[in-house]
Amino acid sequence: MLLGDIPPRNAGLYPNKTAIVQGNVRFTFAQFDERTNRLANAVLTLGATKGDRIAILHQNCYQYVELYFALVKIGMPVVPLNYRFNPKELSYVLTDSGAKMVFFGKEYLSTIETIQAEIPSLKERICIDDSFPGMRNYEEMMSLASPDGPVAEVDEEDLAVLGYTGGTTGKPKGVMTTHRNIITSCYNTSLERLLSANDIHLIIPPIFHAGGANSMFAFFFVGATTVILNISHIDTILKTVQEHKITHLMLVPTLMLSAIEHPSTGSYDLRSLKTIYYGTAPISVEPLKKAMTLFQCDFSQTYGMTETFVPVSILKPEDHVLSGTPDQDKRMSSVGREVMGVKVKIVDNDGRELGRGEIGEVIVQGKNVMKGYWNQPELTREVLKDGWLYTGDMGMLDELRYLYIVDRKKDMIISGGENIYAKEVEDVLAAHPAVAKAVVIGVPDAKWGEAVKGLVIKKSGSEVSEEELINFCKSRLASYKKPKSIEFMVDFPKSTAGKILKRELRQKYWEGRSRKI
Repeated sequence: MLLGDIPPRNAGLYPNKTAIVQGNVRFTFAQFDERTNRLANAVLTLGATKGDRIAILHQNCYQYVELYFALVKIGMPVVPLNYRFNPKELSYVLTDSGAKMVFFGKEYLSTIETIQAEIPSLKERICIDDSFPGMRNYEEMMSLASPDGPVAEVDEEDLAVLGYTGGTTGKPKGVMTTHRNIITSCYNTSLERLLSANDIHLIIPPIFHAGGANSMFAFFFVGATTVILNISHIDTILKTVQEHKITHLMLVPTLMLSAIEHPSTGSYDLRSLKTIYYGTAPISVEPLKKAMTLFQCDFSQTYGMTETFVPVSILKPEDHVLSGTPDQDKRMSSVGREVMGVKVKIVDNDGRELGRGEIGEVIVQGKNVMKGYWNQPELTREVLKDGWLYTGDMGMLDELRYLYIVDRKKDMIISGGENIYAKEVEDVLAAHPAVAKAVVIGVPDAKWGEAVKGLVIKKSGSEVSEEELINFCKSRLASYKKPKSIEFMVDFPKSTAGKILKRELRQKYWEGRSRKI
């Protein structure tokens, strides 16, 4: 099966069912299939051919979803651009990918005009939601194109998405994702989550991210209705759930915490909710249980990455227990167990498999694993070895194969020759009643090489001293793991996926040093 088969299949099975909703705009599956046919045929008339990369620069919108499905119908990889990139970063991605066209939202016109001369491959610029002199218009272009299915030979090993990682370490890397990779992820997600055509899915995360795109594809895969939202204000989210009777949505931990703390959350009718998914960043068990009590629906966590088009493991609803045994509580801090068709191993630095409970690098095998990094064969060889993807995440498996992510391999703190995993210290800090959020990083230390530093946001109205927090950690951890210092902060820098950017937090402490560890 190919991704381009999904729209005509849904049009045949559910022609008059609502496929997609955004504000006052809604299309049935039959209308959606025709619109993606027209869009695909329009792109072909502009001279693009199979394999040409087509970029998209916009926030979540129904046109973005149409572009994904139209372009995969004709074998043209989508290059979803991070709209928060600056012009220099966008220029790099467009140049590196060799994008032939870019579809963009009107608010990005000046950005495109600024960088277009730097991108020799770029031949067409199409505005998605407005008209500009001398530039093609999205709706007009579609209206002139044929509504029939486009003629194109597409194979499951062809690239479907060339998604660039967020660039938290060096320049962004183009992840080559095939039709087979994404269809595998659709099967994994829909089967493990028991999705159905009766579901109504709310898209909140940006669909230029693999996490948002994976959810979008998976719900279309089963014929569910998709509601699009590009605003992350908790009131707007809850109002949308109430208005559209949303059954499934994803909340990154920062949004989940906002919902818990928001005084109006309980005033909305949220009884339609079946499952809230969370991921992209860790959340402590205590606030997770508060969210479970507040929303009164199932919760499920996904662990994955762009290189696997996300699902590697899932912590299922039955693993979320409010009043559980110590073992059940412990497993709520895991990322669950492998999804079907995916294998996970924990290995040491020499690639040897480790035993249960031993910490090492998480490696992954499955048909959802990327083809490699675009134009980076050496880097591809570094992470794809003997059929396994080396994730760079440090973790362990327990006796029932629940996976615990301890830290990023590169984020491990080495102090006095001892390995310290930041997440372990962060979990202890987060357990203090005065702490709202905590991040732990390694900072330079003349004696120990690196010292553990805690960065803490206090709960509103709470007070706690640096000394008190250090002693709190000392009473719960080996002494060498406790923070040597604490700094109180108002907020942390975050990516568009809600991940805390540790690299930015470390930067000022390592400024001017050739080594960062």
